[in-house]
Amino acid sequence: MSHQGIFWNEEVETMPPHRIRDLQWERVKERLDSLGRKAAFYRDLFVEAGIRGHKVRDWADFRARVPFTTKERLKAWRERTRDPFCGLLCVDSRRLLHLVRTAGTTGVPTLYGYTAQDLEAVGEWGARMWVQIGARPEHTVLAGTFGSWNAFAVALLEGLRTAGVARYHFSMPAPGEEVFPLEVLSQWMEIQGAYLSARPLWHVTEKYGPRLRELLPGFQYLLMAGQHVTASFRKGIESYWGGRLCEAYAMTDAGMPCTHCTEQTETFHFPQDAFLVEILDPETGEDLSGTGRVGEIVVSSLQLEGTPLFRFRSGDMGFTTAEPCPCGRTGLRLGVVEREAHGIQVGEKLIYASDVEEVLYDVPDLFLRQYHLLRQQRQPQNKLRVRVALPPGSPEGPLKAKVLEHLEDRLGVPAEVEFLPEGDERFVAAYKFLRVVSE
Repeated sequence: MSHQGIFWNEEVETMPPHRIRDLQWERVKERLDSLGRKAAFYRDLFVEAGIRGHKVRDWADFRARVPFTTKERLKAWRERTRDPFCGLLCVDSRRLLHLVRTAGTTGVPTLYGYTAQDLEAVGEWGARMWVQIGARPEHTVLAGTFGSWNAFAVALLEGLRTAGVARYHFSMPAPGEEVFPLEVLSQWMEIQGAYLSARPLWHVTEKYGPRLRELLPGFQYLLMAGQHVTASFRKGIESYWGGRLCEAYAMTDAGMPCTHCTEQTETFHFPQDAFLVEILDPETGEDLSGTGRVGEIVVSSLQLEGTPLFRFRSGDMGFTTAEPCPCGRTGLRLGVVEREAHGIQVGEKLIYASDVEEVLYDVPDLFLRQYHLLRQQRQPQNKLRVRVALPPGSPEGPLKAKVLEHLEDRLGVPAEVEFLPEGDERFVAAYKFLRVVSE
């Protein structure tokens, strides 16, 4: 393993595409065989589909015959069998050392388990992730998470440990937890990087503002997950923190860590030796992988041994491109587009929350103010309706006129703006900001 340059595992990260594909195929065949023998869910699924893993001949046969895994099928299995692992368990349960779960925003969370071997693998992928955004063994990183109950938090922490990067792990959004790392620890040592998810990042940035540059003079990179990063948000955050803002695509079900790199922030790198990512047309099933065309992201875990997912339909839309990255990594790059759930159909135009954020956050008084779009039950609707938190001391009338003018001019649809008091509970749900609210 290399600590030089921008790679953690240079051999794998710069492997020629044809070798990556060959490696994936060998691991796909092994995984199909093992799942059919070890995981009750897949044993039944494969029997129902009339396949035996080792009889799948090639990629075309794989795409045509191997069935998909969906959240609905997993939950139905759990309800029927009362198996907390939804039939995915491939090892003796006593070998599971760390349990993780999904957020459960759409129902009962899904439970997954990691073995010692899994934790070692997660550390390897996490180390690649941190190094590709600029972390080095001599650095100190602040990691503010809600705990280690989800797969991405484990990848963050195990990755720093594996890469030999000193970390200060603190709990967010517990009130005041950020004071020690930002105000005290930074007096004793230089801090080069940090991780915060969307809502804590808002809180910390709003609290400290320009003081962040004074407190963290050697700061270089900030990693964020939980929300699409717009250009106006990136510009504002980087101006306060004084380092690059990198986004993570945290696929907590599959446990696949994805981040930008030091050279670009448009697409994500992922551990292609350990995960097969397919981009499929959700209607026709056509394979769009590597073409740059948008389809549903389907993920197969090729190395996790505890509770692996295979051909998992994420429900997220995205694309992969084979275009070489300036950083030198050779695998496919993943782009993720916004979910339709984050959009409003106004007349003939689909307006996403990120489109609105670009406009709002270009207004200095509104940077980091909370907002959401109001979706009417019947779509399309004839007007874009936006709620925004009113900054303390700001005159509502002139600000509303300015925001309306900007929204209608830049988005090309009629709009309506309502200001709510800052901190209004309608902007949040649990630890996430709401970006679209249905009426």
